[in-house]
Parts: sequence; structure tokens; C-alpha cells
Amino acid sequence: MPARIVAGLYLRCLREARGIRLEDAARSVGVSAAAVSRWERAESPIRPDALGTLLRLYGVADDHASFLVGSLPPQGYDRREHAERGEGRRAPHDRWVDVACDEATARHIAVMRLASEVVHYCRLVPAGLRTQAYQRVVLDPGVCVDPDEPVLGLPAWVHHVPSAERQRRTVLLDETVLTRGRGTHPATMAGQLRHLADLVSRESSDGQGLTIRILPLDEVLFIHTVGAAAEVILHGHRMVVTVGLFPSYETGSGAARVISAGLHEGVGAAWSRDATYEALVSAAEGMERRTAS
Repeated sequence: MPARIVAGLYLRCLREARGIRLEDAARSVGVSAAAVSRWERAESPIRPDALGTLLRLYGVADDHASFLVGSLPPQGYDRREHAERGEGRRAPHDRWVDVACDEATARHIAVMRLASEVVHYCRLVPAGLRTQAYQRVVLDPGVCVDPDEPVLGLPAWVHHVPSAERQRRTVLLDETVLTRGRGTHPATMAGQLRHLADLVSRESSDGQGLTIRILPLDEVLFIHTVGAAAEVILHGHRMVVTVGLFPSYETGSGAARVISAGLHEGVGAAWSRDATYEALVSAAEGMERRTAS
């Protein structure tokens, strides 16, 4: 269940940020270090009382700890029982909306950084691929009321979260990225597009690391109707991630499978590496001419 996956990752990030050993965390709840490690990887369900104890050990406020404990599926919950009863395309606890404001944003950042694989469809250049000038534009409240990765006001622990080694990340950029902002910030957008073109030129030929592709609009695909969405693999668990007012996570449901299929359809429909590079450079040159005139 997604709440269990994200809560486990949160525990790991908090523990590592505070320099607490697995053995010390385990001693506080009377289990083995291996048990705590399995909870952090969502390989086994964590007891609600143990989650509350660990969150308090890591300095989480009681009200926030209660929110997370209350988000977990009940002990003994078996999704298959609900699926067999025909309770629709989404069983209870298949989807979890993280409504905890700054902590929710920080958890979303941690999920995206630590996933071993990411397929991400975006209408704006995503965090991590932005120039400083573009980042300032995106974080301007007049442009983006709900920034996806603000640089101020985040909990301290998230600044200790590194990107996963050898993360395989595919970013599908909506074709509108090539023209957005040319009327108001042409120089900034030209610099951003050239930065993306440079990243494309340095992509690994074995498909590992970062892959950036433009998803054209000449054919309307399902993912165009969904909006910004990602599929991640985190500790072996496949999960769909979307961000509206709050981050939401979904596993196992029919809806998650449809979004996953839509993302992979988008990968197949995207422009090639060479076509993506040429489009980025051409768009940047057009904006530079606009700036010069």
C-alpha cells in the first residue's frame, strides 16, 4: 500500500538525517535491526505503535505522527479480499493523498530522488533539470502558485536526501515546453532549453541515467489528459505519483495500471534523441533571436 511505502521511506530518511543507527531504532521498539530495515523498505507491515514510537524518536510532532499512523492500512488488511468482492477499480488504501503540507512536499522530493526508476511526464521542466534563472521564474508566485520543489521552508531532513545512485530516469517533456515563456522570459527560456539540449547530448547510450524526450502534440494521448504524472520503482515497489494540491500515491489499482500504461505509451510516442536535441536547439535559437531584436 502506498502509505506504507512512503511512511517507510520517511522513517529511513529521518533516521539517517539524525544519525541514528538501525540498532538504536530497533531497541526503542523492541525488535531486531533487520525488522526495522524491512519496515523502511515496506517489505513487511509496521505496527502502528512502532511507527508512532519511531516518529517520536526522530522528533516528529504528535499530531503529524498521528496522521501518518492513521494513514496505514489496518493490521491484517488484505487487498485481495476487497478485489474479490468487486469493490471497483480502486480498493481501500490503493491510493493515498499526503496532505501534510511541507512534510508532504519533502516526502515527495524524497520519493522522486530515491526511486531506482522514474518515468515522468511534465508540462514544466522538472526540479533537478532547471537552470537557476528558470527556477526563479517557476517559483515566482505569479507563475506557479504551488511550486513542486520550493527551496525555502522545507524540513531540514530533506536536504540530507541524495539522489539514488544509477537512477534510471526518463523525463517526457510536453511539446509546449518549446514555446512556453518566449513572450515574457525569452532569454531565460533560451538558456533553459540549451541546458536541456546539453543534457540530451550527454545521455548514456545504454539507457541508464537520465533520458529526456519531447512528447509531441500531433496526436492526443491518454497521458496528455492526465497531466503531470510519474511512475516510480522504490525498493522494488511500483507506484504512480501525481501532484495536485497535494502529492498522491497509488499502487495496485486499475487506475494506477491505466496511468502506467499511458506513461509507457508516451515513451513510445516521444521524439527520438536526435529529434529532441534538434527541437530544443531550434527553439532556443528562436528565443535568442527574439531577445536580440
